Amino acid sequence: MIRILLLLCVFALPTLAGPVRVDNGSAPSGGVIDVQLTELWRAGGEDDEVFFGNVLQVLPGPDGETYVLDVQLVQVFVFDTDGHFLRTLGSEGEGPGQVNNANGMLTLADGTVGIGQVLPGKLELVARDGAPRGSIRLTDPKAPDSGFILLLGGQAHVDFLAIAGMRWSMNESGEMGQDMFLRRYSLDGAPSVDYLTKVAPINTTHFVFDEQTFDFVWNRFGLTPEGRVCFAPERNAYEVRVCTADGAVERVITRVYESFKRSAEDTRRAELTHEAIGAHYGRELMGVTVEKTEPDITALWTNPDGTLWVRSGRGDFDRAPGVLTTVDVFDGEGNFTEQRRLLCPGDPRLDAIHFLPGGRLVVVTGAVDAYRRENNTGTAEAAGGEERPLEVICYGVN
Repeated sequence: MIRILLLLCVFALPTLAGPVRVDNGSAPSGGVIDVQLTELWRAGGEDDEVFFGNVLQVLPGPDGETYVLDVQLVQVFVFDTDGHFLRTLGSEGEGPGQVNNANGMLTLADGTVGIGQVLPGKLELVARDGAPRGSIRLTDPKAPDSGFILLLGGQAHVDFLAIAGMRWSMNESGEMGQDMFLRRYSLDGAPSVDYLTKVAPINTTHFVFDEQTFDFVWNRFGLTPEGRVCFAPERNAYEVRVCTADGAVERVITRVYESFKRSAEDTRRAELTHEAIGAHYGRELMGVTVEKTEPDITALWTNPDGTLWVRSGRGDFDRAPGVLTTVDVFDGEGNFTEQRRLLCPGDPRLDAIHFLPGGRLVVVTGAVDAYRRENNTGTAEAAGGEERPLEVICYGVN
């Protein structure tokens, strides 16, 4: 009898619960809202004293400042609340406060700016006044002594970093691969948790850059104020995973979504962009292959109020006149509550879009062509023979 009771107790124990799934329909519960954006300031362009070469990233700084990373000029431009140019941070070189091959930045809790260097991967730390503050060297658990860690993006929480990067590796058969990761690092650069990994094979004798093979979450991840890591793992799936800081998948958010098919013009633009990416690999590029559709999720942002904003390929490309893009809004539980059509000039095919906390949005006009131009890939063809001025425009989101 005792044995039977024990068995009954064992079978009565609840099983460990997996992540909560929130599967939404195609329409938001609160409908579609038009949001008129108000221009606050602009910098760059033909008549401004500030000149930009290739703006990759825009972040908020302390006291309403805005940090603009130019990877061609290898420095961060700092603007005040009204858009007045204040100073630059960092420069190109090997010394303190300097980097080569900049490819990202983040801000630490105390306002220090970390300028990311691609290879070897590190964050060069610069104080608000431009003073060097040392550096954080990033290592890989599989190759802790390797300098071949490429930093491609990152965000900082109070006591850890979420870094998107990659390392070129060689397997036992001598085949080369690209190990991609979204990883938690301590503030001294030690790796601790992998949120997502992917390995892409590289054919060194006939190198073709394939969009799907080399796709990763470079622009599709964010940190919540509580330290959760949100990311869209797959290019061709509308899915967001929410992990605890320690890597446990806590929630999976989906919605019914129809991928947006590329036109012939959009396909050619995608080919030009991926030719520019493939040019970084240091070997002859024999061609590119691209997908027939735009990515289901193109970017996501976490907000202090707990909401999640998601940009989609359809929101970027299926636009009415006067609409910059349409973002899907999810509440803290993952429910699809609104779609917001953002009304202001701009075209995601040509311009970069950066959301900043505090109700601001920045459009960098001509950013896509600037990236291609730096890599000498068909800019004139894509832009119809015209080079658009690179301009940073800050809007208020009412």
